[in-house]
Amino acid sequence: MSTSVGIVDKRQRALLALPSGELSNSSAFQVFEDMLASIYDGELAPGDPVSENDIAKKYGVSRTPAREAIQRLRELGLVEASAGRTSRVVLVSEQTVRHALVVWEALMMAAATETVTRIDAADIELMQASIDEFREAASRGDAGRAAQANYDLFAALVTKSTNPLLVKSVALTVHMIRLGGMSFPRWVDAKRLGAAHVALIDALHARDVDAAKAAISAAADFRLAPDPDAVGALDS
Repeated sequence: MSTSVGIVDKRQRALLALPSGELSNSSAFQVFEDMLASIYDGELAPGDPVSENDIAKKYGVSRTPAREAIQRLRELGLVEASAGRTSRVVLVSEQTVRHALVVWEALMMAAATETVTRIDAADIELMQASIDEFREAASRGDAGRAAQANYDLFAALVTKSTNPLLVKSVALTVHMIRLGGMSFPRWVDAKRLGAAHVALIDALHARDVDAAKAAISAAADFRLAPDPDAVGALDS
């Protein structure tokens, strides 16, 4: 279990595009990670204000690590400047998410070309665990956990890349897509996405780059359900 957790942490760190030395100290990194979790947990919702003073007080740190954490979130496109000197969590439109998915698909195609033949049995086992978690979350209607499981699944391809610019570019689009899924009340067809997951695993077992690319395209070409309360639908 500890090995799996370590691999997942490595994946998440890679997709955050945040090597440990990029922030000046551990306090700034901890504040950053906690704020990122708060955004995806819905504690910090799109449009909510974010101020250095409030963050410093909440985490019991000086304004310097609070400022660094907020700046990092700005670089990822999750926080933007608003009126005065206050920042806020970004409001992402559905159109922006669709544009981001076009970029994500192209980047993941590049990742697949480079990494499909590098994926080993341990990676596939962990990816299958992410699929199982996705299915379980879907059955409970837990959109947030399902989104995280989907995020972890595709991260496996990216963390095998030796191209740091590719990894960082994927990070920007992934965060934009995830935040966008919280910014508008529309939902993704979980069955369609789940089928793409299975196709990707089959392609990796066969070390078939073209089949992996087809699975990535299927995952990117999601259909928004007209009824956000429909059974079997999940937040993007």
